[in-house]
Amino acid sequence: MRLFVDTGAWLALNDKRDQYHHKAVSISKDLKRQKVKMVTSEYVFVESLTLIKYRVGHQVALLFGDKIMKSKIVDFMEVDGSIRNEAWEIFQKYKDQDFSFVDCVSFAIMQRLNLKKVFTLDEHFSYLGFEIIDTLQEF
Repeated sequence: MRLFVDTGAWLALNDKRDQYHHKAVSISKDLKRQKVKMVTSEYVFVESLTLIKYRVGHQVALLFGDKIMKSKIVDFMEVDGSIRNEAWEIFQKYKDQDFSFVDCVSFAIMQRLNLKKVFTLDEHFSYLGFEIIDTLQEF
């Protein structure tokens, strides 16, 4: 089983003041227990690292970055030209939605890898038919 992990989940996991911190930690522990492979993009990683630095602190961002880059259960999806082009098409097509370009890159990656589930706090994913995991029973 694999699922995509978005910025909101990474931020909640690393910010003890985040309203979803405890829930995110609980879900993360369950994912590890079940040996679920997590997929994220370099764009999400950069966005997460930056938000963690400014909201929580540089040291926490360093710990997060080091842990993720050494992780054996997190796969980084590099954004090549074809993914970027697919994301751009999504960004153009859904101009009435409040999707960031990073969201669109995530959508394109999930479509490419045929990933249906996402660990996120962003409801935008459900608009395109992806399943947001928010309970431990969804695996």
